[in-house]
Amino acid sequence: MVVSGLPTIQMLFRSIIFAAAVQALFQISLHQIWKKNNQNDFWLMLWLFLLSLQLFFYYDSLGSSPLLNGYFGIVGFSIPLLSAPIMYHYIVQLSIGGKINSCRLAFYIVPWLVYLLLALSLKYFNPADIFMQFGYPHFSTQVSSLVIYFFTIPMAIVPGVYAVMGVAVLMDYQKNLPNHYSYTETINLDWLKWLTITIPVLFILLFSLIRLGSWEWVAANEMFLYVGAVLAIWGFLIGYFSLRQRMLLLSAADSKIEDKNKDSYLDVPYKKSGLDAVRVENIFLALLSHMDSRQAFLREDLSLSQLAEELAVNPNQLSQAINQHSGGNFFSFVNAYRVEEVKKKLLDPAFSHLSILGIALDSGFRSKSAFNRIFKQQVGMGPSEYQKMYR
Repeated sequence: MVVSGLPTIQMLFRSIIFAAAVQALFQISLHQIWKKNNQNDFWLMLWLFLLSLQLFFYYDSLGSSPLLNGYFGIVGFSIPLLSAPIMYHYIVQLSIGGKINSCRLAFYIVPWLVYLLLALSLKYFNPADIFMQFGYPHFSTQVSSLVIYFFTIPMAIVPGVYAVMGVAVLMDYQKNLPNHYSYTETINLDWLKWLTITIPVLFILLFSLIRLGSWEWVAANEMFLYVGAVLAIWGFLIGYFSLRQRMLLLSAADSKIEDKNKDSYLDVPYKKSGLDAVRVENIFLALLSHMDSRQAFLREDLSLSQLAEELAVNPNQLSQAINQHSGGNFFSFVNAYRVEEVKKKLLDPAFSHLSILGIALDSGFRSKSAFNRIFKQQVGMGPSEYQKMYR
């Protein structure tokens, strides 16, 4: 038995959809008034604009007197085929960076244009065979199953594929963060990874609802009411976390991992670096001297590129020296210095006025959770236990 939603619930969900559409436009205005916009902002604003259009389409099509029927309805229904690659490229820009070329741009846009051209042609030449209702296309009995699959399958597969690709990019980014940063808490993009994982689930559900018809717990005219509400909440979260992430990344913009530097953080021997063993050892000795004399590890936002600039060497070369001579990556190398600094201060009466957290922050750590985790990994016990044992 189909359970139809109460009118009040329908009104609530439509209100959420409308509010999210307006909020997406508001997010765009916030990014526009920022003085320093970058490629990340451009792709995010483009995605937010498409999201707003899609939500307005859902809001209209689920009303009692829809305005966006016919051709406009088909365009609105096809938006995910364009917004999915745009979101994927935002993920790429935010994590590994790199410029987009014309081939990749065509790869993003052409499939959507082909889909739209064929769908509009079908509507033009056979207007009675396809019509939009409740947010998705309906077909007459004269339309073959192949044509129906053409309209429905891409809406589940394309966003899902781009979501999987986005998660793969983010996982690779997170895996290689320790080679470039001495901290990861504020730049690991966990929020984006988990939100992206929800996309395939949403669109597989969407495809199932369209192809299998009404389930027992949802009526046919309510499918996109729930899909739109979920997408609205998803848009709210993306908007909030993207603004938060933008503020966190402003201070670290100069140390972003670029595509051209990927070879520097791959966990393979540096066969093509052009450095001999003597040069690598000299770089590492210079690094050790710099860490002892300048105590660069006390800077909580220390990155590989910053340290390489101070030593007047290439970041790839510095990464090679660290990996080959310290037995670890940049993250473990720098935080080993910080742990030793904490151990020394924990036993020094001159720092007895500071709490353990205060000593950790004074030694270069950014957060309590990261400090406790790293200290226990390297020392084998917690800082409180260490202080009691050796003081």
